[in-house]
Amino acid sequence: MSELYKQSGVNLSEANRLANKLVKFGGNFQAFAGELNCRGLKIVNCCDGIGTKIIPLYEKKLFKTIAIDLVAANLNDLATKNAKALGFLDYIAVNSLDSESISKIIFEIKNVLSNFGCELLGGETSEMPDLLKNGVIDICGFVTGIADENSIPSGIQSGDIVIALKSNGIHANGFSLIRKLYADGKLSEEEFLECLKPTFIYYNAVQNLWQNNLIKSAANITGGGIYSNIIRVVPEHLDLDLDFCGIQQQGIYKKLYNLCGDEIYEVFNCGAGFCLIADAADADKIFDICKCFDPFILGKVVEK
Repeated sequence: MSELYKQSGVNLSEANRLANKLVKFGGNFQAFAGELNCRGLKIVNCCDGIGTKIIPLYEKKLFKTIAIDLVAANLNDLATKNAKALGFLDYIAVNSLDSESISKIIFEIKNVLSNFGCELLGGETSEMPDLLKNGVIDICGFVTGIADENSIPSGIQSGDIVIALKSNGIHANGFSLIRKLYADGKLSEEEFLECLKPTFIYYNAVQNLWQNNLIKSAANITGGGIYSNIIRVVPEHLDLDLDFCGIQQQGIYKKLYNLCGDEIYEVFNCGAGFCLIADAADADKIFDICKCFDPFILGKVVEK
């Protein structure tokens, strides 16, 4: 289980143990976004950051990519629910405040959000020299959405298909491992820069699918890999039959497979950045709406 990732400082086994301990709190702790009912509406909330990808992005002053990744981390989680994004907050922690750089990041976040009808409401910037290294920052986003309380999709059943939407490479997961491989000389400068491409934001396309009742569930493929993320949205009495060989391998994943083997499927999206569960009869309509993300059938839902 993810020995190279563990050597880079991330223990997935311990993360899974934590998730198992939190199961007792109910479904919201397993979901990509939590829901609560309020006066006939569903309020949907989620939060996420971009992990240690922030380190090279900030060093290279790739402020627009920081903004895209942060918005993507949150709106892609929100897209797993039939909810409209309303407001966004950011939290930025720094060793020492560089007002020029931080203001550019916030400006870019506001610009990216404008493409999705979501407003930047504010946030918090915290200067903590005793907690963070010099030149390092951390960033997190919080989004609130709203949905009709009665908007409940039809139930997932055996035989439903899993449709994957292509990723833009690594996105913002597994960067402790990526940075270690680069530092050890196992990834070239060109390959490392390829890893820094911004995350695809699937929110608009997936909202279109929800509004047209074309999908039953959805999963944002982030840390933990493909299967572990999709199974979170599948009923306990069902399982998944996935064909990883059906994923069109991007160049960086061919290299990572040579370095890490099957471990990449536990850490990265491997080319499948977002997944949908739907009735097979709706596949053509889904493919048309999501054609800009080169959709493909990754597998199906099966009985345990």
